[in-house]
Amino acid sequence: MFKSKSECQKVKGMLSPYIDRQLTASEKGSVEAHLERCEACQRELESLRAVVNLVHRVPSVSPPRSFAVAEAVPKRRAVPVAVFSAATAVAVLLLAFFFVSDALNLFASEVPVGEQFREDALLAEPPPDVAGAGNETVEAIETVENWPFWQLEVAFSALVVILGALTIIWWRRSKAVEIAVKS
Repeated sequence: MFKSKSECQKVKGMLSPYIDRQLTASEKGSVEAHLERCEACQRELESLRAVVNLVHRVPSVSPPRSFAVAEAVPKRRAVPVAVFSAATAVAVLLLAFFFVSDALNLFASEVPVGEQFREDALLAEPPPDVAGAGNETVEAIETVENWPFWQLEVAFSALVVILGALTIIWWRRSKAVEIAVKS
């Protein structure tokens, strides 16, 4: 009997699912009916089964580490650089604020000497220029610093230097890690 070539091509396309038992009942029945009549498709089925059996006998082997995709190296977080940069910027702004405040005497108060040093004024003799003045009261104005600005300036200067150095160190380390990862 003459079989159409398209029927054989159709069955050959269904042989792999037939071996894997993935066909519906009607498809399985039509493939088996065709195989009873066609020796070429029977040989194709046997050849395919032999290949499947050979593949199942091959032991599974893990590829060597050099063949596999390289494991991704976790990036070091650049958080310390950002934190140190922000802290340095805040310290520099505070230092600038204290320098300007000290230069402009923003936190200094002007107090009459007589009120500030009342006890000292009572115990001390009047100055020679005021002695002849009689009952006139001479109020001298003196600027008094309420804040120890020089101490704050020194402390913030040291803080800026330390934070700046730490920022540079962490930045250089992060750059070195980036270069190592790229290599």
